Amino acid sequence: MARVNAALTASTIAPGSTVRLRRGRRHPGVIRPGTVGALRFESWGDEPEPPVVTAYKYVQAAACWTRAGDGLWSVDISAANVGRTHHGYVSSWTTEVGFLKVGSTLHGDRKTDPSALVRDWQFTSRGSVVTVRCATNPSAGGRRVWLAVADPIVEVRSGLSVRDLAVVGTGRNAVQTTSASRTDGAVVRDCIIGEAGGALASDGVSRMGNGVQVWSGASGVLVSGNTIVDCWDAAMTIQGPGVATGVSWSNVEFNGNSVERTMQTFEYWSTGGTESAGSSTCSVRGNRAHDAGSSWSAAVRPDRAGKGSHLLFYADGVRPRLAVRGNDFSGAAHAYLYAHDGVPAGLTSDENTIALADSVRLQWQRSERLPEHRAWSAATGLEHRSTFTSLP
Repeated sequence: MARVNAALTASTIAPGSTVRLRRGRRHPGVIRPGTVGALRFESWGDEPEPPVVTAYKYVQAAACWTRAGDGLWSVDISAANVGRTHHGYVSSWTTEVGFLKVGSTLHGDRKTDPSALVRDWQFTSRGSVVTVRCATNPSAGGRRVWLAVADPIVEVRSGLSVRDLAVVGTGRNAVQTTSASRTDGAVVRDCIIGEAGGALASDGVSRMGNGVQVWSGASGVLVSGNTIVDCWDAAMTIQGPGVATGVSWSNVEFNGNSVERTMQTFEYWSTGGTESAGSSTCSVRGNRAHDAGSSWSAAVRPDRAGKGSHLLFYADGVRPRLAVRGNDFSGAAHAYLYAHDGVPAGLTSDENTIALADSVRLQWQRSERLPEHRAWSAATGLEHRSTFTSLP
Protein backbone atom coordinates (compact mmCIF):
# COMPACT_ATOMS: atom_id res chain seq x y z
CA MET A 1 0.00 0.00 0.00
CA ALA A 2 2.93 2.35 0.60
CA ARG A 3 4.04 1.69 -2.99
CA VAL A 4 0.54 2.35 -4.29
CA ASN A 5 0.19 5.63 -2.42
CA ALA A 6 3.68 6.75 -3.50
CA ALA A 7 2.71 6.05 -7.11
CA LEU A 8 -0.50 8.03 -6.66
CA THR A 9 1.43 10.97 -5.24
CA ALA A 10 3.91 10.80 -8.13
CA SER A 11 1.04 10.60 -10.67
CA THR A 12 2.38 7.35 -12.12
CA ILE A 13 -1.05 5.76 -11.59
CA ALA A 14 -3.40 7.37 -14.07
CA PRO A 15 -7.03 8.33 -13.42
CA GLY A 16 -9.34 5.45 -14.27
CA SER A 17 -6.80 2.78 -13.28
CA THR A 18 -7.58 -0.41 -11.38
CA VAL A 19 -5.44 -1.54 -8.44
CA ARG A 20 -5.88 -5.23 -7.58
CA LEU A 21 -4.79 -6.70 -4.26
CA ARG A 22 -4.12 -10.39 -3.89
CA ARG A 23 -6.68 -12.41 -1.95
CA GLY A 24 -5.54 -14.26 1.14
CA ARG A 25 -2.87 -11.65 1.92
CA ARG A 26 -2.58 -8.91 4.51
CA HIS A 27 -1.72 -5.49 3.09
CA PRO A 28 -0.67 -3.08 5.87
CA GLY A 29 -1.52 0.46 4.87
CA VAL A 30 -4.28 2.83 3.83
CA ILE A 31 -5.94 3.85 0.58
CA ARG A 32 -5.35 7.54 -0.24
CA PRO A 33 -6.41 8.36 -3.83
CA GLY A 34 -5.60 12.06 -3.45
CA THR A 35 -6.62 13.91 -6.60
CA VAL A 36 -6.35 10.87 -8.88
CA GLY A 37 -9.93 10.31 -9.96
CA ALA A 38 -12.02 7.28 -10.94
CA LEU A 39 -9.77 4.71 -9.26
CA ARG A 40 -10.88 1.15 -8.64
CA PHE A 41 -9.53 -1.05 -5.85
CA GLU A 42 -10.43 -4.73 -6.24
CA SER A 43 -9.18 -8.23 -5.41
CA TRP A 44 -7.55 -10.92 -7.51
CA GLY A 45 -6.68 -14.57 -6.98
CA ASP A 46 -8.60 -17.68 -5.97
CA GLU A 47 -7.88 -17.78 -2.23
CA PRO A 48 -11.11 -17.90 -0.16
CA GLU A 49 -10.27 -14.86 2.01
CA PRO A 50 -10.41 -11.33 0.60
CA PRO A 51 -7.31 -9.13 0.72
CA VAL A 52 -7.02 -7.33 4.06
CA VAL A 53 -6.14 -3.64 4.06
CA THR A 54 -5.36 -2.65 7.63
CA ALA A 55 -3.87 0.00 9.90
CA TYR A 56 -2.96 -2.59 12.54
CA LYS A 57 0.51 -2.85 13.97
CA TYR A 58 1.43 -6.03 15.82
CA VAL A 59 3.83 -7.02 18.57
CA GLN A 60 4.70 -10.68 18.84
CA ALA A 61 8.05 -11.26 20.56
CA ALA A 62 8.23 -11.01 24.33
CA ALA A 63 11.53 -9.17 23.97
CA CYS A 64 9.73 -6.26 22.31
CA TRP A 65 8.11 -5.27 25.61
CA THR A 66 9.78 -3.33 28.40
CA ARG A 67 8.73 -3.62 32.04
CA ALA A 68 7.11 -0.36 33.15
CA GLY A 69 6.14 -1.39 36.69
CA ASP A 70 4.46 -4.24 38.52
CA GLY A 71 2.31 -5.94 35.86
CA LEU A 72 2.90 -3.11 33.38
CA TRP A 73 4.54 -3.49 29.99
CA SER A 74 5.43 -0.83 27.42
CA VAL A 75 6.32 -0.84 23.75
CA ASP A 76 7.55 2.07 21.63
CA ILE A 77 5.80 1.95 18.24
CA SER A 78 7.55 4.90 16.61
CA ALA A 79 8.40 4.52 12.92
CA ALA A 80 12.09 4.16 13.81
CA ASN A 81 11.29 0.94 15.67
CA VAL A 82 9.35 -0.84 12.93
CA GLY A 83 10.82 -4.31 12.46
CA ARG A 84 12.40 -4.18 15.90
CA THR A 85 9.59 -3.67 18.43
CA HIS A 86 6.65 -4.12 16.07
CA HIS A 87 5.51 -4.81 12.50
CA GLY A 88 2.66 -3.63 10.30
CA TYR A 89 1.34 -0.24 9.28
CA VAL A 90 3.39 2.92 9.83
CA SER A 91 1.23 6.05 9.71
CA SER A 92 2.74 9.28 8.44
CA TRP A 93 1.07 11.36 11.13
CA THR A 94 -0.04 9.38 14.20
CA THR A 95 0.97 6.65 16.64
CA GLU A 96 -2.25 6.88 18.64
CA VAL A 97 -3.83 3.48 19.29
CA GLY A 98 -7.60 3.10 19.67
CA PHE A 99 -7.77 -0.50 20.95
CA LEU A 100 -5.87 -3.76 21.27
CA LYS A 101 -6.78 -7.09 19.74
CA VAL A 102 -5.60 -10.35 21.26
CA GLY A 103 -6.85 -13.49 19.56
CA SER A 104 -10.41 -12.62 18.55
CA THR A 105 -11.03 -10.26 21.48
CA LEU A 106 -10.93 -6.48 21.14
CA HIS A 107 -9.78 -4.65 24.27
CA GLY A 108 -10.83 -1.00 24.35
CA ASP A 109 -10.47 0.01 28.01
CA ARG A 110 -8.07 2.86 27.42
CA LYS A 111 -6.90 5.08 30.27
CA THR A 112 -5.13 8.42 30.29
CA ASP A 113 -2.40 7.46 32.79
CA PRO A 114 -0.59 4.17 33.54
CA SER A 115 -1.45 4.56 37.24
CA ALA A 116 -5.09 3.88 36.31
CA LEU A 117 -4.31 0.48 34.77
CA VAL A 118 -5.65 -2.07 37.26
CA ARG A 119 -7.07 -4.89 35.09
CA ASP A 120 -5.49 -7.05 32.41
CA TRP A 121 -5.48 -5.50 28.92
CA GLN A 122 -6.30 -2.00 30.06
CA PHE A 123 -3.84 0.28 28.26
CA THR A 124 -2.61 3.80 27.63
CA SER A 125 -1.53 5.36 24.34
CA ARG A 126 0.73 8.34 24.98
CA GLY A 127 2.86 9.62 22.14
CA SER A 128 4.50 6.58 20.56
CA VAL A 129 4.43 4.50 23.76
CA VAL A 130 1.67 1.98 24.50
CA THR A 131 1.55 0.66 28.06
CA VAL A 132 -0.50 -2.44 28.89
CA ARG A 133 -1.52 -4.08 32.16
CA CYS A 134 -0.93 -7.80 31.90
CA ALA A 135 -0.14 -10.44 34.52
CA THR A 136 2.45 -11.94 32.17
CA ASN A 137 4.38 -10.49 29.27
CA PRO A 138 1.73 -9.56 26.67
CA SER A 139 3.54 -11.62 24.02
CA ALA A 140 4.35 -14.60 26.26
CA GLY A 141 4.38 -17.83 24.30
CA GLY A 142 4.40 -16.02 20.97
CA ARG A 143 1.04 -14.36 21.61
CA ARG A 144 0.40 -11.68 18.98
CA VAL A 145 -0.95 -8.32 20.18
CA TRP A 146 -2.53 -6.15 17.49
CA LEU A 147 -2.56 -2.37 17.95
CA ALA A 148 -5.18 -0.39 15.99
CA VAL A 149 -3.51 2.81 14.79
CA ALA A 150 -5.83 5.83 14.62
CA ASP A 151 -5.62 6.43 10.87
CA PRO A 152 -8.69 5.97 8.62
CA ILE A 153 -8.09 3.09 6.21
CA VAL A 154 -10.00 4.26 3.12
CA GLU A 155 -10.35 7.91 2.16
CA VAL A 156 -13.17 8.08 -0.36
CA ARG A 157 -12.68 10.63 -3.15
CA SER A 158 -14.70 11.34 -6.29
CA GLY A 159 -14.97 8.36 -8.61
CA LEU A 160 -13.44 5.86 -6.18
CA SER A 161 -14.69 2.27 -6.29
CA VAL A 162 -13.71 -0.21 -3.56
CA ARG A 163 -14.92 -3.80 -3.96
CA ASP A 164 -14.30 -7.16 -2.32
CA LEU A 165 -11.71 -6.03 0.23
CA ALA A 166 -11.52 -6.50 4.00
CA VAL A 167 -11.01 -3.03 5.48
CA VAL A 168 -10.34 -3.68 9.17
CA GLY A 169 -8.19 -2.53 12.07
CA THR A 170 -8.10 1.19 12.80
CA GLY A 171 -8.50 3.47 15.79
CA ARG A 172 -10.68 5.87 13.75
CA ASN A 173 -13.21 5.39 10.92
CA ALA A 174 -12.63 2.44 8.62
CA VAL A 175 -14.02 4.21 5.53
CA GLN A 176 -14.75 7.92 5.25
CA THR A 177 -15.36 10.52 2.58
CA THR A 178 -12.96 13.41 2.73
CA SER A 179 -13.84 16.77 4.25
CA ALA A 180 -11.19 18.46 2.10
CA SER A 181 -13.31 18.54 -1.07
CA ARG A 182 -16.68 17.42 -2.41
CA THR A 183 -17.07 13.72 -3.13
CA ASP A 184 -19.01 13.12 -6.35
CA GLY A 185 -19.71 9.50 -7.24
CA ALA A 186 -18.21 6.66 -5.22
CA VAL A 187 -18.95 2.99 -4.54
CA VAL A 188 -18.05 0.76 -1.59
CA ARG A 189 -19.43 -2.70 -2.32
CA ASP A 190 -19.11 -6.28 -1.05
CA CYS A 191 -16.42 -5.49 1.51
CA ILE A 192 -15.82 -6.52 5.12
CA ILE A 193 -15.54 -3.31 7.13
CA GLY A 194 -14.89 -2.77 10.81
CA GLU A 195 -12.74 -3.37 13.88
CA ALA A 196 -12.77 0.41 14.09
CA GLY A 197 -12.60 3.15 16.68
CA GLY A 198 -11.39 4.13 20.12
CA ALA A 199 -9.31 7.17 19.16
CA LEU A 200 -9.81 10.46 20.97
CA ALA A 201 -11.97 13.07 19.28
CA SER A 202 -10.89 16.71 18.95
CA ASP A 203 -12.03 17.49 22.52
CA GLY A 204 -9.43 15.05 23.86
CA VAL A 205 -12.05 13.25 25.97
CA SER A 206 -14.69 11.70 23.70
CA ARG A 207 -13.81 8.64 21.67
CA MET A 208 -14.91 7.87 18.14
CA GLY A 209 -14.99 5.38 15.29
CA ASN A 210 -17.51 4.47 12.57
CA GLY A 211 -17.61 1.82 9.87
CA VAL A 212 -18.53 4.05 6.92
CA GLN A 213 -18.78 7.81 7.45
CA VAL A 214 -20.12 10.07 4.69
CA TRP A 215 -19.22 13.67 5.47
CA SER A 216 -21.20 16.62 4.18
CA GLY A 217 -20.45 17.58 0.60
CA ALA A 218 -21.04 14.11 -0.86
CA SER A 219 -23.23 13.05 -3.76
CA GLY A 220 -23.81 9.80 -5.59
CA VAL A 221 -22.30 7.60 -2.88
CA LEU A 222 -23.38 3.95 -2.80
CA VAL A 223 -22.49 1.69 0.14
CA SER A 224 -23.91 -1.73 -0.71
CA GLY A 225 -23.58 -5.40 0.15
CA ASN A 226 -20.95 -4.92 2.84
CA THR A 227 -20.54 -6.69 6.17
CA ILE A 228 -19.89 -4.07 8.85
CA VAL A 229 -18.80 -5.27 12.29
CA ASP A 230 -17.11 -4.29 15.56
CA CYS A 231 -17.38 -0.49 15.42
CA TRP A 232 -17.01 1.80 18.44
CA ASP A 233 -19.96 3.90 17.19
CA ALA A 234 -22.12 3.51 14.08
CA ALA A 235 -21.88 1.11 11.20
CA MET A 236 -23.11 3.76 8.75
CA THR A 237 -23.39 7.52 9.19
CA ILE A 238 -23.89 10.81 7.40
CA GLN A 239 -22.73 13.83 9.36
CA GLY A 240 -21.13 17.24 9.26
CA PRO A 241 -21.85 20.95 8.79
CA GLY A 242 -23.98 22.13 5.91
CA VAL A 243 -21.91 23.13 2.87
CA ALA A 244 -21.60 26.77 1.83
CA THR A 245 -22.79 26.17 -1.75
CA GLY A 246 -24.81 23.32 -3.25
CA VAL A 247 -26.42 20.56 -1.22
CA SER A 248 -24.87 18.72 1.70
CA TRP A 249 -25.84 15.20 0.63
CA SER A 250 -27.36 14.05 -2.64
CA ASN A 251 -28.21 10.46 -3.53
CA VAL A 252 -26.29 8.87 -0.69
CA GLU A 253 -27.49 5.28 -0.32
CA PHE A 254 -26.77 2.54 2.22
CA ASN A 255 -28.28 -0.59 0.69
CA GLY A 256 -28.22 -4.29 1.50
CA ASN A 257 -25.50 -4.20 4.16
CA SER A 258 -25.21 -6.61 7.08
CA VAL A 259 -24.39 -5.08 10.48
CA GLU A 260 -23.29 -6.84 13.67
CA ARG A 261 -21.57 -5.91 16.94
CA THR A 262 -21.80 -2.14 16.61
CA MET A 263 -23.32 0.43 18.97
CA GLN A 264 -25.58 1.96 16.31
CA THR A 265 -26.68 0.89 12.85
CA PHE A 266 -27.23 4.33 11.29
CA GLU A 267 -26.36 7.78 12.63
CA TYR A 268 -27.13 11.28 11.36
CA TRP A 269 -26.30 14.79 12.54
CA SER A 270 -25.77 18.11 10.82
CA THR A 271 -25.19 21.73 11.74
CA GLY A 272 -25.70 24.93 9.80
CA GLY A 273 -28.58 26.49 7.90
CA THR A 274 -31.57 24.70 6.42
CA GLU A 275 -31.34 23.98 2.69
CA SER A 276 -34.25 23.97 0.27
CA ALA A 277 -36.80 21.33 1.15
CA GLY A 278 -35.66 17.85 0.22
CA SER A 279 -32.53 18.99 -1.61
CA SER A 280 -30.23 16.79 0.50
CA THR A 281 -31.09 13.10 0.41
CA CYS A 282 -30.02 9.84 1.99
CA SER A 283 -31.59 6.40 1.96
CA VAL A 284 -31.08 3.42 4.25
CA ARG A 285 -32.74 0.43 2.56
CA GLY A 286 -32.66 -3.34 2.72
CA ASN A 287 -30.04 -3.58 5.45
CA ARG A 288 -29.97 -6.29 8.13
CA ALA A 289 -28.73 -5.23 11.55
CA HIS A 290 -28.57 -7.27 14.72
CA ASP A 291 -28.01 -6.50 18.40
CA ALA A 292 -27.30 -2.78 18.42
CA GLY A 293 -25.28 -1.97 21.52
CA SER A 294 -23.22 -5.19 21.42
CA SER A 295 -20.02 -3.47 20.31
CA TRP A 296 -16.71 -4.02 22.08
CA SER A 297 -17.10 -0.40 23.20
CA ALA A 298 -20.34 -1.01 25.14
CA ALA A 299 -18.72 -1.66 28.51
CA VAL A 300 -15.98 0.98 28.31
CA ARG A 301 -17.39 4.04 26.55
CA PRO A 302 -18.15 6.98 28.85
CA ASP A 303 -21.41 7.91 27.04
CA ARG A 304 -23.39 4.68 27.28
CA ALA A 305 -26.94 5.71 28.21
CA GLY A 306 -29.29 5.05 25.33
CA LYS A 307 -26.52 4.67 22.76
CA GLY A 308 -27.19 0.99 22.07
CA SER A 309 -29.75 1.82 19.35
CA HIS A 310 -30.30 1.14 15.68
CA LEU A 311 -31.04 4.76 14.72
CA LEU A 312 -29.11 7.62 16.34
CA PHE A 313 -29.87 11.28 15.70
CA TYR A 314 -28.32 14.48 17.05
CA ALA A 315 -28.58 18.00 15.59
CA ASP A 316 -30.68 18.53 12.46
CA GLY A 317 -29.40 21.81 11.04
CA VAL A 318 -29.49 20.92 7.33
CA ARG A 319 -32.77 18.97 7.54
CA PRO A 320 -32.02 16.50 4.75
CA ARG A 321 -34.55 14.03 3.44
CA LEU A 322 -33.81 10.67 5.09
CA ALA A 323 -35.61 7.51 3.99
CA VAL A 324 -35.25 4.41 6.18
CA ARG A 325 -37.26 1.60 4.55
CA GLY A 326 -37.26 -2.15 4.16
CA ASN A 327 -34.63 -2.87 6.79
CA ASP A 328 -34.47 -5.69 9.31
CA PHE A 329 -33.58 -4.29 12.75
CA SER A 330 -33.29 -7.03 15.35
CA GLY A 331 -32.31 -6.64 18.99
CA ALA A 332 -31.07 -3.51 20.74
CA ALA A 333 -29.56 -2.99 24.16
CA HIS A 334 -31.25 0.32 24.93
CA ALA A 335 -33.70 1.50 22.27
CA TYR A 336 -34.72 1.21 18.65
CA LEU A 337 -34.16 4.96 18.16
CA TYR A 338 -32.21 7.66 20.00
CA ALA A 339 -33.10 11.28 19.13
CA HIS A 340 -31.08 13.77 21.15
CA ASP A 341 -32.77 16.88 19.69
CA GLY A 342 -35.95 15.22 18.47
CA VAL A 343 -36.75 13.18 15.37
CA PRO A 344 -35.21 14.79 12.25
CA ALA A 345 -37.69 16.87 10.28
CA GLY A 346 -37.05 15.07 6.98
CA LEU A 347 -37.09 11.51 8.32
CA THR A 348 -39.36 8.90 6.76
CA SER A 349 -38.95 5.56 8.48
CA ASP A 350 -41.40 2.82 7.55
CA GLU A 351 -41.92 -0.70 6.17
CA ASN A 352 -39.14 -2.03 8.38
CA THR A 353 -39.06 -5.19 10.49
CA ILE A 354 -38.32 -4.28 14.10
CA ALA A 355 -37.68 -7.02 16.66
CA LEU A 356 -37.08 -5.97 20.26
CA ALA A 357 -37.41 -7.31 23.76
CA ASP A 358 -40.56 -5.99 25.42
CA SER A 359 -38.45 -4.17 28.01
CA VAL A 360 -36.55 -2.10 25.42
CA ARG A 361 -37.79 1.40 24.62
CA LEU A 362 -38.82 2.27 21.11
CA GLN A 363 -37.28 5.72 21.57
CA TRP A 364 -34.81 6.41 24.33
CA GLN A 365 -36.34 9.80 25.13
CA ARG A 366 -39.89 8.37 25.41
CA SER A 367 -41.50 5.73 27.59
CA GLU A 368 -43.23 3.46 25.03
CA ARG A 369 -42.05 -0.12 24.68
CA LEU A 370 -42.76 -2.60 21.91
CA PRO A 371 -46.27 -3.54 23.14
CA GLU A 372 -47.14 0.17 22.80
CA HIS A 373 -45.76 0.60 19.28
CA ARG A 374 -49.06 1.86 17.85
CA ALA A 375 -49.20 4.71 20.34
CA TRP A 376 -45.56 5.54 19.65
CA SER A 377 -46.12 5.55 15.88
CA ALA A 378 -49.12 7.83 16.29
CA ALA A 379 -47.09 10.25 18.41
CA THR A 380 -43.98 10.31 16.20
CA GLY A 381 -45.34 9.63 12.72
CA LEU A 382 -42.88 6.76 12.26
CA GLU A 383 -43.19 3.06 11.37
CA HIS A 384 -46.93 2.97 10.64
CA ARG A 385 -46.51 0.07 8.20
CA SER A 386 -43.58 -1.60 9.88
CA THR A 387 -43.71 -5.07 11.42
CA PHE A 388 -43.00 -5.30 15.14
CA THR A 389 -41.90 -8.57 16.71
CA SER A 390 -41.31 -9.37 20.36
CA LEU A 391 -38.00 -11.00 21.28
CA PRO A 392 -37.59 -13.20 24.38
